[in-house]
Amino acid sequence: MKKGIQLLGTVALAAVLTACFGNDAAMDMHEHLENAVEKEQVFQEQQSPLTEAEKQEHELYDEMLTLTEVEEIEPLADEAIASAEERRALIDNEKQSIDDAYEEFQEVEGHVSNLDEDVQPAAEDMIAAMDARYEAYQELYEEYNNTIDMDIELYEMIKREELTIEELQEKHDEVNEAYDRINQLNTAFNKRTQEYNETKRAFYESADMGVEEPV
Repeated sequence: MKKGIQLLGTVALAAVLTACFGNDAAMDMHEHLENAVEKEQVFQEQQSPLTEAEKQEHELYDEMLTLTEVEEIEPLADEAIASAEERRALIDNEKQSIDDAYEEFQEVEGHVSNLDEDVQPAAEDMIAAMDARYEAYQELYEEYNNTIDMDIELYEMIKREELTIEELQEKHDEVNEAYDRINQLNTAFNKRTQEYNETKRAFYESADMGVEEPV
């Protein structure tokens, strides 16, 4: 059986400003930060259909392994290939959302020098955390796309009449190793997301901004 993929962590939901004690620069940063959250909504919306597509492919693949006739295997393999291509479209939508949100986030950097001096370190920590999160996502995206290619190769291979058990097992193991790498990168991305959420909260506290994040 092919291995599954963990869900990705998302940034904290938009924070509601409940008090206004920060300076103008902090207020401007708040606006960009929460706009970035809104732009990540598409990213969050891709998680469920991605998980469903992965689950469907696992079920199709397991069913293919129970069959011996190519005529029976082919339609299932073709369905799995279509599902993999659907995942590619979903991950591209996800990446566009992450890129848009990061571009919005970068607008905060121009305001840091206008913050109160004692608040600037918290802002810089937050920016560093987001930069690390974005870099982690780029690596994850590239590896995930490579894994989709490998999945499709596996589904194409299983349709071959002359396929040997040894060839299938070798490709199967290769795909599972790729999924292990994906899950490691997922874990790293989720850790970076948690760190960003924590530094963002710390920034709001340091800037003396009353904000409330939805539960």
